[in-house]
Amino acid sequence: MTKWSDDAVELGASKVGAIVLGETPFQTNEQVRQIVMNARNGVTTIDRTMYADAQDRGNYLEEPLIYWSSDKLDAMCADEVACNYIPTTEAHRKTDLRLCASLDAILEVVGGELTIPNPQGDPITVKGYGALEIKTDGWDDGPPRAEQVIQLQTQMLCAEFEWGVIAKLGPKLKFELYPYRRSEKLIKLIMEKIADFWYRVDMDHPYPPIDNGKPETISLDHLETKSEIVQIITDYNKCKAEMKSWKLRMEECQEALELVLDEQDAEYAKVGGYKINFPIVKRKAQPEKVIPAKPSTEHRRFSIEEINNE
Repeated sequence: MTKWSDDAVELGASKVGAIVLGETPFQTNEQVRQIVMNARNGVTTIDRTMYADAQDRGNYLEEPLIYWSSDKLDAMCADEVACNYIPTTEAHRKTDLRLCASLDAILEVVGGELTIPNPQGDPITVKGYGALEIKTDGWDDGPPRAEQVIQLQTQMLCAEFEWGVIAKLGPKLKFELYPYRRSEKLIKLIMEKIADFWYRVDMDHPYPPIDNGKPETISLDHLETKSEIVQIITDYNKCKAEMKSWKLRMEECQEALELVLDEQDAEYAKVGGYKINFPIVKRKAQPEKVIPAKPSTEHRRFSIEEINNE
């Protein structure tokens, strides 16, 4: 999409997520501050990161997805109601906040109200003007990420709209519309974080480093259920040990059966009511591939360690 914002004097809505959250899969609050500081000094930051392919995909698919979104919404309207698509020709700004929002498109519901199904909960009923934000994601088939919702809320703030839609094309070409109402609570937080951002820019005061270190280990010894928790851990460790033992035994059995079929020069065999399958699987040669970059993700890993009391 066309970039309307001037990094030297205003903050674009797409960067607000990093300011509010501290970091996103694509940038941190300090990286955004450095972009603005460089722009003030006449240095343009070339935003061609490891996710350039994802950016290109979004830019090339944006226009057809806008039409698709508009048509889907218009099809939801009652006979006397219509949802129109209005192309954007300029940015929406809040000059007092030094904030700029480049909307992918503007939606207008005329003739009444439109009720939009909400994949995350109750349907949302809207009328008048709303913001449309297009997102494409080749890996995540879930709802929009937090920074994307913050971007849409920032667009509603700048355009003074009461609603907006994030249209997301995900893996396997799954296309979903996610409607949102304007959240005054979130907008208040956005305004506070933006004010702090410009203070740090004007005073050249960097953000503190983001600490992604190991979280503190808390004690559960004070809980009344301490003995039950310890027993669960004991049972867990016993099961884990038995699983390891049986896994080893299973592998030994498999190797013995494979040896039998090798000696008989067979891929399939029957014995005592059982069938043993050990076929040769051939794969066609594959050309070398360049694996596209993935955004950062997070998950939780469970384990139990025994503590040696010294």
